[in-house]
Amino acid sequence: MRRILSRGESKDQKQDGPPRGGWIYGSFNGNSDEGMKTLQRKHMITRTASFGSPMMTRRRTSSCTKDLTDAHGHMSSTGKFSMLEFSMMYYRQNIDRYEALQSSTHGLQDSIKLIETLKLSTIKKRFLTRDNETPKQKKESWSWKEQAEAVKWSSVPLEKSLLKLPTDEMDKEAVECFSSILMFMGDLPMPEPITELDCVFRILKACHQQPELKDEIYCQLTKQTTNNKSSNSNSCSRGWRLLTLLCCWFVCSDILKPFLLTYLQQNAADPSRTYYTIASTCLLALRKTLKHGGRRNVPTSDEITAIMEGKLSKRQTVYLPGSQSGMTVNITPYTLVKETLEEICTKLGIISQAEMEEYAMFALYEKGADNCIRLKKEEYIMDIITQMRLHQISCTLLFERICWYYPLHYDVISYDCTNMMYHQAIQLYLDGWLIALPPSGSKVPHKLTEDIIQIASLMWRIGTNDDEALHLDVCVEFVPDLVLTYKILSPTQIFDGMAKCLKHLDPMTSTELDFKIDVLDILRRWPMFGASFYKAKCQTEPKLGGKCILAVNRAGVHFLDSDSQKCVLSYPFTEVISTRKILTDTIEKLDFKVGNNRIQKIIQIETNQAGDIVHIIGQYIKVLNSCAKLSS
Repeated sequence: MRRILSRGESKDQKQDGPPRGGWIYGSFNGNSDEGMKTLQRKHMITRTASFGSPMMTRRRTSSCTKDLTDAHGHMSSTGKFSMLEFSMMYYRQNIDRYEALQSSTHGLQDSIKLIETLKLSTIKKRFLTRDNETPKQKKESWSWKEQAEAVKWSSVPLEKSLLKLPTDEMDKEAVECFSSILMFMGDLPMPEPITELDCVFRILKACHQQPELKDEIYCQLTKQTTNNKSSNSNSCSRGWRLLTLLCCWFVCSDILKPFLLTYLQQNAADPSRTYYTIASTCLLALRKTLKHGGRRNVPTSDEITAIMEGKLSKRQTVYLPGSQSGMTVNITPYTLVKETLEEICTKLGIISQAEMEEYAMFALYEKGADNCIRLKKEEYIMDIITQMRLHQISCTLLFERICWYYPLHYDVISYDCTNMMYHQAIQLYLDGWLIALPPSGSKVPHKLTEDIIQIASLMWRIGTNDDEALHLDVCVEFVPDLVLTYKILSPTQIFDGMAKCLKHLDPMTSTELDFKIDVLDILRRWPMFGASFYKAKCQTEPKLGGKCILAVNRAGVHFLDSDSQKCVLSYPFTEVISTRKILTDTIEKLDFKVGNNRIQKIIQIETNQAGDIVHIIGQYIKVLNSCAKLSS
């Protein structure tokens, strides 16, 4: 038995009243307290009425998790925070016992005497019924068996929830969820017409509709995957797969967090364990869920079936500009957009983390429709795909470069990367976004017409080597429409210029890739190269006169005339103080605060792409700040 002694009191000397000095010493089964770890008062557990409020809190909870994690958030192997320890502090059976003792006693000494009386009576009963054990074995059996059984596999449905929940309805739901777990794992007969999917959806629905049940279900699954002795050989593996599903979708409480992480890490740390691989998957999924909040959308039946069959990896095609077949990547239920971006960048030869920030992924809804949205890096890929399938909308994932701050490293990046940037830049060029028209009555710069003919000739050479096929009607397809509309060049001038230029473009000495690089080298010298363009309205700036085009590239933020695309106002990022998105019932507005320390003003525009504009400006400023830190 354990007896509480005050500081300085010997084993043979009792002291009335509570212990002194802030320390608790004791003896265990008559042994001295030498070698036993002392417990400070500030580390003692305090209890409140219900678990969800929370039921109990450690006064050191905020610091204890931090102390047991490394820089990567991995739990240390200190032996603390086991599920057995959690059950002793937070399971219903111990709370009820504690509350019963607390209500029937009036002080520490009374509580100790009552506990010792209960223990002695129980030990005597075990002495009479288990004569084949030594007295020491009988005492140890009483001390741990009941508590250990609470965290070990059971084939019997629960009568009450493991945790003390706020309402009787939640308690009933928890019991039914445990029965669903038993049926799914094959440890309980499944009555018709209930299916395995019904069991899974029942558990997911309960956790989604009643968040207080999430910790309860986590505890039930750790229990069923601990010391599993089921006659069904698939029982434990199915329990782990169900735990994988939960780890992908739901965040546990801060109280359970260190215990659950420790449980998963202990199973994932030893390759000799049977479920080492799936435990590692659970651990990775839970860490992402704790960091990013977990999956948002309810999984489809196909996804659940795949996870339950152990098929966690799925091949997904992501399309790049100019690529017909796209690039195939492997995604899991917990793969983030950021991770897919980094995987594609690595395949393209982009290894710098700073340069990876210049790329983004988009979802194109219903092929051909003008409904393309940028995906946030913290989103889950499968959430996006699931949402589209639930609404029966076809969705294509796109990969593009959105910032063009860093130079083009043709010697490092792959052919696919150069091809992607070429097609992305040439599309903006052919749409006319990169050409700024001269003022009315002004002469077109010779350098501009020379570049237009040179680009058209390079595009022709990329497509074919047959110069005899070139004629007047074909050559105009290689220049933007506004070149002809505003009579920058006539079809005859284009034809003659291309015929002359093609004589110097020898396909025998240069490759298709060389010609694409030449096009990029010409365009990157233009003021609007690499810009993202957004149509907008501005009533606060008289120079713009209503409709305008907002362009954002490495040089800053530019306001262009909607007709001539001539730059009316331009601000480098050092003069962009802030951006603020304003949502109204009818349209989105965006406030630009520009200027310096002495003179500032606000330019307000109306646009339906305010979020994308704020993001692209933020990305450029982030890249600029990163470069400034590196240079310093």
